[in-house]
Amino acid sequence: MKLLIATLLLVAQGSGPIFRFEADGFWLNLHHFLYVLGRAQNGAPDAKRSAVVNAPADQVEGLKGLNEADRKAWTDAVTFYANGLSKLDAVFDRDLYNITNAMRVPPNATSKALKVDAALLATLEQASPIYRRVWWPRHQRENHARVRNYASQLEQNGNAVLAYITRAYALEWPRGGHLVNFSGYTNWAGAYSTGGGLIVASSLDEQTLGSLGLESIFHEGMHQWDQPMLARLVRLSKEHQTPPPRGGITHALIWYTAAKAVRSVIPSHRGYAETLGMWRQNPNGGFKAGLDTYWKPYLDGNGTLDDALVGLLKS
Repeated sequence: MKLLIATLLLVAQGSGPIFRFEADGFWLNLHHFLYVLGRAQNGAPDAKRSAVVNAPADQVEGLKGLNEADRKAWTDAVTFYANGLSKLDAVFDRDLYNITNAMRVPPNATSKALKVDAALLATLEQASPIYRRVWWPRHQRENHARVRNYASQLEQNGNAVLAYITRAYALEWPRGGHLVNFSGYTNWAGAYSTGGGLIVASSLDEQTLGSLGLESIFHEGMHQWDQPMLARLVRLSKEHQTPPPRGGITHALIWYTAAKAVRSVIPSHRGYAETLGMWRQNPNGGFKAGLDTYWKPYLDGNGTLDDALVGLLKS
């Protein structure tokens, strides 16, 4: 199956893979499951979001078959996360995403490969045999199913979407493609991207199937362009004496561009921002008028990238 998936991805781009998928990351999956369960235990508002809302029920079902000692070992591990890592944001807290990056070890790696502090390592070692026996078989199976779904989407439309976004941003996609790590649960968004090239996608989030899944992985890959795009915006704001880039501008550009790129090949596609009501919220909503006025014409082939960005900075 891995050979088949690799072939599909190579076909999608022609000269190399657009994305590479890792579906067997045991430690990464365990880490994310404990993280979202800890947030649920803390009553975090985002624990009610669709990508993670089923995690507590998933836990309850698994706990039914455990003896008292294993049940306590597992719940103690969740409490450890609830008291620490689960209080952090998976995207914006560097300490947490550095730890998440440390979980990206080879699928057959033992806990000795994890470069984390002693307390966290002990917690993971305590929880790992229980997770491996109870939840991992299903989560791993769903990871592989989601890889097949995304590979099919890429085979049909990946090359066209890639051409659209690279033209729009005037930036190059990495020749080796972006690595996407699949995990049963990730965070409230169902997928995220951070520093160190980390891209994680949920295999249990029903909202990331079909064309929304196609938009989602390109969306996360485009976040790896945040720094060069922000640098361009800062330069243009100085050259044209506009207000400096507002917080959230690079994210708003991605919401808008990724959705339009997918819609260019799947006309019925309704983007995430529309589906989730992002344009009615701040900070993304504050950019919608400027994106419609200056960015959309550019995406449609009119004007230059710099002119469109300057217009957006002024709006």
